[in-house]
Amino acid sequence: MNIDQFLQQSGMENAPDISLEAIFLSLGMALLLSGLMFITFKKSHSLIVYDVKFNITLVMLALVTTLIMSIIRHNVALSLGMMGSLSIVRFRTNTKDPRDLGFVFWSMAIGVICSTQTFGIGIIGSIMISILMIATGDNSEKSENLLLVVRGSQSNVTVLSDIIMKYNNASKLKAQNLLEDSFELVYEIKGNSRSHEELILAMKLKEIPGVDTVNLLTPSSEII
Repeated sequence: MNIDQFLQQSGMENAPDISLEAIFLSLGMALLLSGLMFITFKKSHSLIVYDVKFNITLVMLALVTTLIMSIIRHNVALSLGMMGSLSIVRFRTNTKDPRDLGFVFWSMAIGVICSTQTFGIGIIGSIMISILMIATGDNSEKSENLLLVVRGSQSNVTVLSDIIMKYNNASKLKAQNLLEDSFELVYEIKGNSRSHEELILAMKLKEIPGVDTVNLLTPSSEII
């Protein structure tokens, strides 16, 4: 079987030509919808767990899917194979939040919708998904109990305690492990996972000589 026969059997040889105007229109709409997805991802995630690189990758995935699907959308077999390949790539990628899986498929859906130029479905669907994710996202400003874990080799524990009390006077010492060459302090602090104050506290502690790691843990025991 030569290449012409393969293209004829696959249906790609008879596929209509794609104009530059259609390509720019599809990519422009994909960029617009993925921009809405970008904002939604940022608004629905707490400040500390927000991963800007993953968010940018979602936008890129939408554009890449639009390009590929614009070429092979007239062949059902190739289209399904392409979607399956993207799904396999996703499931081999670790995510911090289970909701990230939904954002990946949302990004892929944007690519498929824009490549077929069914923009009405994409706009309505994206707006509804955006409202749902922001409404149910981790965007509350209420205080919650966080665990602050400080580990290091040699440092003045008293100085660390004073700094923690300075930035969070509602903190409580939950555990203190002191060894000859290392230490570990576990504090329960009142705060919010979206607040800058906890980030500032973590950075101040990290600047102290002898402190190796500073971790903040949410009530679900996820390191943030």
